[in-house]
Parts: sequence; structure tokens; C-alpha cells
Amino acid sequence: MQKFMLLASILAFLLCNCSKETFEVDTASKTFFHVKNGDYLIPVLLRGNTASKKIILYVQGGPAGNTLDFATVDYPEWKNTLEKDYAIAYYEQRGTGNRQGNFDFGQNILQTYIEDLHKVAAFLKKAYGAEIIMMGHSFGGGLTLRYMIEYGQSGIPQKYIALNAPVTTDVSTASLRWQFRRAFLFNTAKLEISRNRKVERWNEVLKWLEKTPVIEKIPGDAPYQLMQQWNEYIEELVYPNYAEKNVKVRDYLKAIFFSPYNPIPAYLRKDFEDKGIGSLILQEEEDYVLINRLSKIDQQAVLLITGRYDDICVPEELSYVFEKIPSPEKQIKIIDEAGHDSFLHQAAEFNQILKSFIQ
Repeated sequence: MQKFMLLASILAFLLCNCSKETFEVDTASKTFFHVKNGDYLIPVLLRGNTASKKIILYVQGGPAGNTLDFATVDYPEWKNTLEKDYAIAYYEQRGTGNRQGNFDFGQNILQTYIEDLHKVAAFLKKAYGAEIIMMGHSFGGGLTLRYMIEYGQSGIPQKYIALNAPVTTDVSTASLRWQFRRAFLFNTAKLEISRNRKVERWNEVLKWLEKTPVIEKIPGDAPYQLMQQWNEYIEELVYPNYAEKNVKVRDYLKAIFFSPYNPIPAYLRKDFEDKGIGSLILQEEEDYVLINRLSKIDQQAVLLITGRYDDICVPEELSYVFEKIPSPEKQIKIIDEAGHDSFLHQAAEFNQILKSFIQ
């Protein structure tokens, strides 16, 4: 498959790799351009209802997921839903393999991501005279919260959406993360028993939790035994509650031949791998300790969303985040029968929640 992808990518590059050199406001439903930040060019795909004067700036998860491919294959199926009401700007984060200009992060990669976001948001607002709504998923949701903290009232967007966005990490807040996850397993067991689903197995889970008041590393040859058991319960009993969307071969081909950007380095992910960007991101997340800074989100309109069965951003963690944010303009929604990709698992409900928030 890798050889096939590489050959197809090379062919696509030879056939149709190009981008706009100068920017002109396009009233059509799709346009591709670059936003300059210093000597780096940030690729942006804008698609949807620009006449609405509302642009959702989408912040991809991953970290550093391939946003333009995500948009090209229409993985979230927003072309015929959200994009009928609003325009959505998909921008590519540095480090996904696409290189434009100077690619040296130094030791402040997440701060660079935040600055790039600010530049893109400011450009979209000025060029289109539009209201900007920043929406980040998973890792991108954490970036959205961090943007709110860093920029405060000087931030460009008028509204923010943190979608399935955890704020704990595996080191600096590991014990708190596993407190939330233990509570999630307990509450899910109670819920599933009340729904008469796999009652016998869920009762076994409750017995295990009774013997396991704390999920943590333990001494000996299997220090992660308790975490692994938690994961096994999740995979067996939680994941079947929602269907994941598979990426098909035709989706890969569509990304390669119809993406507005050079697909070769994106699939090879050379910069991300060679520069150790993933490791830098994880270390900066640990050092920043996002969960301790939530009190700075004190004015902005923010919507927090997760799935009832999301094991990455569990509802118990998001409820804690909601309580710690002092802004009077905050909202929280827990979508039932949905996991980490709640915008896919319960698309109609998700879209309605967004429309009610954005209006």
C-alpha cells in the first residue's frame, strides 16, 4: 500500500500541483490560498457558504493530522450539511509533511501553532468581513483552549468550540486522568446495566472497580496492568456502541488527485518524523499543564462537546473542565451513543448543537 501511495502521489504531483500566488476574495464556495506568518506560508482551503459571513476555522487533531486530505475526502461529511450554512476554513498545521518557507520551530512548536492560528483567523476576518468561530477537535481542541488562554479578549474569533478535547496528560496530570477514566468506567457500567446491555459483563467490571480504587502504575514486572485491564474493558464493551467510519481506497485516491496541495510529503510525513515534532508536542503539552490554566478563560463564548462513550475525552473530564472555566458564556454538551468522533457518530445531533451555538 505504501508503494502504491507513493507512486500515485508522484503522478498526482506531476499532473496537478499548483496554488494561488496572489489572493483575491472568492465569492464561490471553494478557494485555496496561503496566509503568510513570517517567512512561512500556511495553506488554507476555504469551502462552503461564504455569503453567511460566518467562517468556522477548523483545527485538526492528531496531533498534526492531514487537514486538507480530511477536507478533500469530506471525512466529516460537512459538504452537504454545515457547509450549506457556513464556510469552513481548513488549514494545514506545520509538521504534517507539507513544507512552505522556513520550517524551524525551535522549542516552541505549540506556541508557533497558536500564532499561525491567530494569523489565519485575522486574515479570514479581514478578507471576508466574517465572524470567525474556532472549532478544534481532540488535540486541536486543546489548541483552541490554549489560544483562548494566550490571547484572551484580543483573540480574533467571537466563539470557540472545543470538541472531544482532553486537558490531562500521561505524565504531569496522569493521576487525575486516571481518576476521570475510572469514574467513566464506573458510570458507564451503571448506565449500560440500566439499559440492559451486557449486564453480566458490566457487573464483572463493577466488581473489578470495587477491588481497584485507584488505577495507577504498580510495582513489579507488569506496571501498567491496571491501565491495560481498563483498556480491555473499553475495547470490548464501549467501542461496539458506535460505528467508526472506514477510510476506503477511493478516499486515498481522492486525496492524492484532488487535494489542492502537494500530497507527496504529507503521506511520507518526513518533517514530522525526522524533526521529532511529535515528541516536541508531547513534551510541551506536559510542561504547559493546560488543566491548571482554565481559570483564564473568563469571558469568551465557548462550547465544550464530547461523546458519552468517548474514552479519550471522557465526559467526567469535560465536566471538570466546564466547572473550572469561569466564563459566563460557557456551554457543555454530552452526545449520547457517540465516541471520540462525535461529529460522525451522531452527525445530525452534532450539527444541530453547532447551529444553535453559532446562530
